[in-house]
Amino acid sequence: MFKREKRVEKLKTANGMVTWCLALAVLGAMALAQVEPSVEMPVALQEAPEVVEDSQPEAPAAAEDELGAQAIQSLSFKEGTTISAALRMLQLKYQKNIIPISRMDDQITVFELFNVTFDEALQAIIGINKFEEQENGSITVYTPEEYEQIMADMRRMETRIFTLYYISAEEAKELLTPVMSESGKIEATKAPETTISSDDGLSVEEGGTSISIHDSIVMNDYPENIADAESLIKQLDVRPSQVLIEATILTASLIEGLELGVDLNLMAGASLSGTASTDTIVAEDNIDRGSAGSSPILQVDGLSGTPIETFGFAKAGSDGLRLGISTGDVRVFITALETVTDVTVLANPKILALNKQLGTVYIGQRVGYRSSTTVSASGNASDGEVEWLESGTKLTFRPYIGKDGYVRMDIYPKDSALTGEQIEGVPSEVTAELSTNIMVKDGETVVIGGLFRDSVTSSKSQVPLLGDIPVLGELFKGTNDNSVRQEVIILLTPHIIKDTSELDGDKRAADVERKRLGARKGLHWIGVGRLSEESYTKAVGLYSAGNTTGALRELNWTLNLRPTYLEALRLRERIVRKTSGQGEEVIERIMLGAIEREESQNWIRR
Repeated sequence: MFKREKRVEKLKTANGMVTWCLALAVLGAMALAQVEPSVEMPVALQEAPEVVEDSQPEAPAAAEDELGAQAIQSLSFKEGTTISAALRMLQLKYQKNIIPISRMDDQITVFELFNVTFDEALQAIIGINKFEEQENGSITVYTPEEYEQIMADMRRMETRIFTLYYISAEEAKELLTPVMSESGKIEATKAPETTISSDDGLSVEEGGTSISIHDSIVMNDYPENIADAESLIKQLDVRPSQVLIEATILTASLIEGLELGVDLNLMAGASLSGTASTDTIVAEDNIDRGSAGSSPILQVDGLSGTPIETFGFAKAGSDGLRLGISTGDVRVFITALETVTDVTVLANPKILALNKQLGTVYIGQRVGYRSSTTVSASGNASDGEVEWLESGTKLTFRPYIGKDGYVRMDIYPKDSALTGEQIEGVPSEVTAELSTNIMVKDGETVVIGGLFRDSVTSSKSQVPLLGDIPVLGELFKGTNDNSVRQEVIILLTPHIIKDTSELDGDKRAADVERKRLGARKGLHWIGVGRLSEESYTKAVGLYSAGNTTGALRELNWTLNLRPTYLEALRLRERIVRKTSGQGEEVIERIMLGAIEREESQNWIRR
């Protein structure tokens, strides 16, 4: 009995071991089938796929778009797998439509992939071959020869029109040439006129037939080249920045002069200058005898008093202190003048210009003069051409904006004035100017030029020895001292303007209005302009206070003084509409306007 139970127990143990061995064999076979797939049986791929994905659940078909971007933990392929077979496995795993143009029997060169996206896995599998994703989401795989042949198919070429707003069509045409194919073509609209009339006449001849639309280019090329061109234009055709230049030109002159002199005469006022002889003049029957000259020494004999005279020290006709003393035979004339002239000219021109574009502002006077007269061989004289001399304040510059907030500029500031003198018919001027190329940071002020000149002139005339006597010597000499100090300073401040709102144009317009009102207040109080301005101001105050009747009465007086006062007309119409609907005068004006528009339309149709 005991032996039988022992034998049964041994049979159960043996059966269990056999069962475990079979289970282990099955598991080993399944693992071997997953690691080493057979590429010769593509039909069995659906039952036992050769691609293994670890630690990541299979994504549903609805997430197909996101699947290609997900990282794949691992991909293992059996050695000897062809590209076509690997593509079929990738297609089944990720539900992608992968369409090879031809069978690719070359073997893959990679067998283990880790942490790669779908696109990266696809590129690793096809190697040197090419793939292209179509609009419907499918992926087409080409051999290099097929891809080159398809890309060279001119039936793929298309035409695109690019509209330009900031760069010219000619510039865009040159810049797009590097991204074009050999078969591509590009044409640009004709360059517009870039200059305006700078003389006193008006001309419409230049640019009369130019196209009036924005600059455009027409490009015919393959889609990928057109896409590159579009990307390039987006980077190039951008709104340029502007630079506001504020220049301050200070010219100061300080002139100090001193004139002091004393003229003496101890001969009862007689002069010892002598007289020159004159010749005898015979004119037909008339004979005018000349006179003999007399020297100063011959005049002494006929004089009473002491024959002493000093002359030329006192400036005759000059301003300042002029003192004359006469007593007996003594005559004394004293002049004393000290002048101080301080002239300061401050010019502050401002100008706005685009990056790399020339800007010029000029405020001054143009004086015309004739050039030299020409005499022909026959003796006929002809006047020369009219030349112009410009004086005043002028600023010319060209900015180049950097990316670090600095501005490089070619700049030429000038401040000049006419002296009133002419040399051989040509007017002359005094000027302060310079021309330079500088680098300035946005918003900073820099001194780009300065001149300090001090000229001192001292001249004295005196009687030898007597003029050197202290105190008493002042009676026998003249003094003329002159000191001139000139200062010229040129300051420059650039501002990079990205938006025109930074210019505070509204504030500048308000300043102009304030100046206009200030000028109006300077008019005589009984003038029509002053009375109408004050009446309109009073009407606005009444209207703001709610007194429409008083405002309307005041406006009627304003328009009686100035019937064309536009602001007053607008305010009166507003009050009329508010108080009584459409007033009679307003309705009349509207009807007249409608009739005029109808008549103009009929004239156009005729």
